[in-house]
Amino acid sequence: MNEIDEIRRQMAQVRHDLHQDVSSVVSGVSEVVNEVSGVMDWRSALRGHPYMLAGAALAAGYLIVPRRKKLVELSQNSLANMVVPETFTWKKRFRPVSLAVELLWPIATQAVQAYALIWIENRLKQYLHVGPDGHELDQRYGNEFQRPASGHLR
Repeated sequence: MNEIDEIRRQMAQVRHDLHQDVSSVVSGVSEVVNEVSGVMDWRSALRGHPYMLAGAALAAGYLIVPRRKKLVELSQNSLANMVVPETFTWKKRFRPVSLAVELLWPIATQAVQAYALIWIENRLKQYLHVGPDGHELDQRYGNEFQRPASGHLR
């Protein structure tokens, strides 16, 4: 009986140590999660350093916004010295083919995109063997996704 009691005591000690190890790991993970959420929280950065973030925003806006074009004032003498060659300008005329293409191009691209999305969706459903309702496909229907509603003639 002495060996059995010793084994039970060792098992209890192992359970106790395991419980402490698990609790220390869980507390360590929760601390890491809290630290990461604190670092990723932009509101806390704004509360901690509002002037620095406002300055960074102003600097970014200054660098992103394009500069104004400088206007050059020309004097009468410089205008007289400039010779501007005549440029050939095309006469605007009514072009029905060009107008039709401009009107139909957005519709055609939307139709192609819709067809491509339907094709990709069907291939994914085929690959995953899932029907439109989220259930597994019956083998008797093959690759078709259209099923007749219950109660209708087939």
